Amino acid sequence: MGRPLKIAKAQAILTLTSTTAATKLVTVTNDLLDPTDPSYGVTAGMPFVPATTVGTNLVAGTTYWILKITGNSTFTVSATQLSANPTFTPLTLTNDTTDSQLSVGIVDAYFNNPNGPQWPATNSNTYSVVGGNTAIFGKQVLANVAIGQVGSGTIYSVSTSSTKVGGLGTDFANTAAASTVIQYVPANGVPTTLGYVSSNAQPNIEISNATATGNFLTTVGAATSLTANLPVILSADIGNLTAGTTYFVKTIANAAAFSVSTTPGGANVGLTDEDATSYATQDVVTLATNATALIANSAYVYATPEAGFIVRQKGKQKYLVAGATSGLIGACYTANVANTAMLPNTMTITATYAGGGGTVKVQSLSDHTGELFTATSGPVATGNIVLQNANPAFATFNAAIAANSTQYGDFSYGNAQPYPIVTIGNA
Repeated sequence: MGRPLKIAKAQAILTLTSTTAATKLVTVTNDLLDPTDPSYGVTAGMPFVPATTVGTNLVAGTTYWILKITGNSTFTVSATQLSANPTFTPLTLTNDTTDSQLSVGIVDAYFNNPNGPQWPATNSNTYSVVGGNTAIFGKQVLANVAIGQVGSGTIYSVSTSSTKVGGLGTDFANTAAASTVIQYVPANGVPTTLGYVSSNAQPNIEISNATATGNFLTTVGAATSLTANLPVILSADIGNLTAGTTYFVKTIANAAAFSVSTTPGGANVGLTDEDATSYATQDVVTLATNATALIANSAYVYATPEAGFIVRQKGKQKYLVAGATSGLIGACYTANVANTAMLPNTMTITATYAGGGGTVKVQSLSDHTGELFTATSGPVATGNIVLQNANPAFATFNAAIAANSTQYGDFSYGNAQPYPIVTIGNA
């Protein structure tokens, strides 16, 4: 596998909210003196790099040092290492409320990385890449990840001719965003893809009365937004129905009436005449295509694609990753699919060829070598991995270079670079 991918690390990432000229203080949202705060352990003498210029003297991409922590969330700044500042003179600041991320105590972020304090601002002669939290100053590999989760409750589908999927004890409104993949768990225990979510609009229909004739519930809202044969919950007792009990929508007679059963497709529950207000709610999602199976009361797993970053390399095509939005951490395998077509516990890394050659998914990435998926590569690496067909490449955060180029490296003996140097997606 060669040398593993280097991972950028930082003692902490602080959020600066203001600088004050009179006191020469930086104020952050973190509590530097609270042992429960993730930033605890930041001390005087540590270097930090602002991601954004604040005022006139804190310049983005420049290394400064914490001079003195003066309170739970304030400190003064030294322009040099403290050993070179024997008078402990604080850096002059201006009044500013610009927010900026401060990366404290960065390690391995600048391994042949063109965006780092010790490199020129435009260093086109470096290649190699680093992983790590993309909030740390300096470029890191940007991945798209789909970290699998075990779903709460159980799910139902209507048929293989419908895009509707309902949940019982689920929370689709907060867990099943667009592009979320849902897999049901059949008797053999192997998760099987049911489909990808297109929308998660949740019907909540007001009911005004129950009628014994026909056993219908009369609605104020549009009853047609409900889906037959999926679970429905009522907010209040009405016409012999109990709030919080699981029923199933049976028949939707028209826009203002529906009936319920106790099982999918079962007989109507007998109702009594009653005027009362209640609400009928279904936890339902709409898939992009028809469900692949008819299921009832099934366990499930799901994953939502999101931007993420690499925490650690665990194998040739296996990485420990974190979701930048969800904060989830899990092991994922590289996949040769669109970001919207990932399965649970897969990830993609995108590389760009030189000269309009387009983009390609990365099968494996180490410190500066990469292997790129091809048309004959399998879409996902799983289990005991046997490296599938791949094109070799070198990786960079700079501009891509075509194969056989002499732009990089020492080619004094006439040797040209045999493989392309591809740009790796980064943040």
